[in-house]
Amino acid sequence: MAGGHGGYQPVKLDPGVEAWSYARENVWRFFRFTQRTSRQSLVWGALLPIGVFAICQQQDRRNRLSTGLNLPSLTGYANVQLKWEVTSAQRDDPIARWGDFAKRPSERAAAAAPAEDDE
Repeated sequence: MAGGHGGYQPVKLDPGVEAWSYARENVWRFFRFTQRTSRQSLVWGALLPIGVFAICQQQDRRNRLSTGLNLPSLTGYANVQLKWEVTSAQRDDPIARWGDFAKRPSERAAAAAPAEDDE
């Protein structure tokens, strides 16, 4: 007795929605660089990473000035220890080398938790 819906569709299909869905599923066929997509590619692909890099460099430079460390040249970053180290970070590894975030997240959570008194 299973099968069919009596010759009618249970959902009325909207041609506009179907056309949008088809274009969305096949975006690799229909994508074109327009002024809007070019601007978004520039912002998300270049300006945002450069901005994050600039903020990290500013924090590292400010910390070196406050601690009295020598500032490296633009090409001499081989032996310089930067504040943020995110390469090959594991789940509970700290990404900061000094400051408040230099501890493991589990250690920070344990320090922030109230101590339980054993009486």
